[in-house]
Amino acid sequence: MGDMMAKRRAFLDIIKEKGTLVLDGGLGSELERYGCDLQHKLWSAKVLMDQPDIIKKIHISYLAAGADIIQSSGYQATVAGFKGLGFGTEEAIELVKLSVRLAVQARNEFVEAKASGALTLRGITLGEETPDGVRYFSEGALPKPLVAASVGPYGAFLADGSEYRGYPDVQTEYLEVFHIPRLALFCEENPDILSFETIPSYDEAIAIARAMSDPYTSRGIPGWIAFSCKDEHHVSSGETIIKCAEMIDKVRPITGLGINCTKPEYVESLVKDIRTVTDKPIAVYPNLGESYDSETKTWYGDPGSFVDYVDAWREAGANIIGGCCRTTPEIIGDIAKKIHK
Repeated sequence: MGDMMAKRRAFLDIIKEKGTLVLDGGLGSELERYGCDLQHKLWSAKVLMDQPDIIKKIHISYLAAGADIIQSSGYQATVAGFKGLGFGTEEAIELVKLSVRLAVQARNEFVEAKASGALTLRGITLGEETPDGVRYFSEGALPKPLVAASVGPYGAFLADGSEYRGYPDVQTEYLEVFHIPRLALFCEENPDILSFETIPSYDEAIAIARAMSDPYTSRGIPGWIAFSCKDEHHVSSGETIIKCAEMIDKVRPITGLGINCTKPEYVESLVKDIRTVTDKPIAVYPNLGESYDSETKTWYGDPGSFVDYVDAWREAGANIIGGCCRTTPEIIGDIAKKIHK
């Protein structure tokens, strides 16, 4: 039990020392930039089957930009989802775990490349020659970046957009049963953090808190719950972010909380609300600023200047800042320049 507590303390110590950490950005839009077809029920998890090297390359691009934390490609990866495509149980389990393994491999390759003085890795430029030697673009980031296992909501498994509405007819106990087996698989790969993201409701957060409270499932790995929010004060299903934060503040295995897949203009107010009831770390990684049509699976509207929000988010109390849908390594690089300077 002491070792399990040590993992969470170590994560909190890093935040205390660094002040603010840089999280990576969107995965799906980057996969599309590489030509991957994501019009599929498994979304980005489909690429785990077909083109895993592209996922690793995207992880490296975010690390090169200065991310302190990269998230795995497991958001929509489930054993049931892969079995529905005809994979056997063992194959499906390995694909779910592969999402974390690829991120860990990418991180380790990146650290080794920098230690050797390499300027490129898998076609990604890491730095440049200067009169004083190699200058890496990730200067100021953690020497060994952290890997977060992305754990999507029940709505991501349904692939019907309900992670932006909630599912009032689904019992909390069922949601707990949904999360436990997949959580256990991710934890077998020993990520540094568990990132439960795009959680639409208080009930699903309760289910996750229960799952994380089993030390044999979570193995003491720190984790945050990030909510999708519909306005400046409420999560997608309608409860206040304050109600959710008050609950998480009381659950020791949940190390932090946050906001993702939400309009950036809502974030500052949401962070301020959270800070009225908890001192736990807050992660924010909203969308670029466009609107999403869950039926056509397309984005529309004009985004604002994403990076201009960063200072306000920090001042409001955010400890981890990155991006979600449609944000890019270039945007994360600009955020890193602000935070790591």
